[in-house]
Formats: sequence, structure tokens, C-alpha cells
Amino acid sequence: MPASGIITELVLLDGKPSGRIQCEPLLIPSPGQYLLAYGDESDSPLAAPVFSARSFAEGFLAAPPMPTSWTVGAHLNLRGPLGKGFLLPKDARRVALIAFDECPSRLTALLDGAVNQEAAITLVCGTPPDDLPLQVEVQPLNVLADVCQWADWIAMDVARDALPGLWKIIRKCNPLITRNGAQILIRTPMPCGALAECSVCAIEGQRGRLLACKDGPVFDLKDLWQE
Repeated sequence: MPASGIITELVLLDGKPSGRIQCEPLLIPSPGQYLLAYGDESDSPLAAPVFSARSFAEGFLAAPPMPTSWTVGAHLNLRGPLGKGFLLPKDARRVALIAFDECPSRLTALLDGAVNQEAAITLVCGTPPDDLPLQVEVQPLNVLADVCQWADWIAMDVARDALPGLWKIIRKCNPLITRNGAQILIRTPMPCGALAECSVCAIEGQRGRLLACKDGPVFDLKDLWQE
């Protein structure tokens, strides 16, 4: 749905520009979903995909990086929420959040749900964010196999260009990852937001080409896994 929002605060999140966006509750993207946002003062011809790092009653904290041209008080034209997000199973009791190549902010949107259902949570990443709940254990990527064996549900975040490296890592852990529930958010440009099927965001899946803008950006790992 098209609507508007306003930037109420600028912050650094994981050392990168971010901010709080005030908007109607129905516009707040669920974990893994995105909005297409265009600032009135923007010098870019394209809208920017915006993910949530944490939601509030009056809006959400945007996962970085946020366009540097956006300032406090800036009005945003918003469309969404778009795409498929993460589906945290209600019976998940050991949750692993794995950020392969960047800050884990798009995964931290899952923390409130996992904490509310009293799940044990492990975050695997290079640089952990500030202000994590006490329930969250942080581990480096070199213990990935152990974490995957422990978890009964896994959420991952990776850039499309880094997928070949990810498959190499997963092969060392397989079948630990593929036998458990696992979903993966793939970050890639999504300029049309599922309107034009421009194929800029195309990804090869088990049964052919998939579009991150509408088939994702969150996918079940089994639909993408390349043996």
C-alpha cells in the first residue's frame, strides 16, 4: 500500500547510518520483509529497499545502511510491506541467527519474537550489535557447524554476490543445516518492487529462476540449496 513516513531520529547502528521511521502500523515490515522508500529530497532516481531492525508501536528502526541524504524530518514515500519475510516457528526452542557477510541488523528483528516464546538464541556474526538482550549468546562464524547442530531453526542473511562462498561453508555443515528448518534472506537490488519483473534480482533456485522482490527476499534454504 502506498503511504508516507517521516524520519524522527538518526542513529548509528553497527557503525552505519540508520534512523527511526515513523509510519502507520500496517506499513511496518515484518522481519525479512521490506519497504520501497523514496525521500522527497532524494537525489537518486530509484527508491531504496528498507528493512526493519526493530519495530515499535509508532514505526520501526531501519536496518543500515540508510541513504545518507535522508535527514531528520524528511518525508518518505513508502510502498509495502513487500516480499516474503521470515516465519519463526511457534515451537522453535533453539534459534540460530547467522549473518555471513555484514551486520546482523536484519536478523535482530526476529529477537522479540524468539524471546517472547522463550527460545534460546545464538547469534553468529563477525561484529555483534550493541544492546542485545541478555538471552542472546554471540558466537563467531568458525563455530557454525556446532551451532547448526544445536539449533532447531536457523535464519541466515547474505548478499547475493556472496552466495558461492556461502554454499562452500554450508557443504561443510550439511546435512546439519538442510535437515533442520532454515530460511535465508538474500540481499540484492530490487528496483521494481515486484511490479515489473525486471529480473535484476533474479536468483537460481532448485526449480529455476526466482525473483527476490516477490518470491523472497527470504527463501527456504531447501529451495535454493545447490549440491
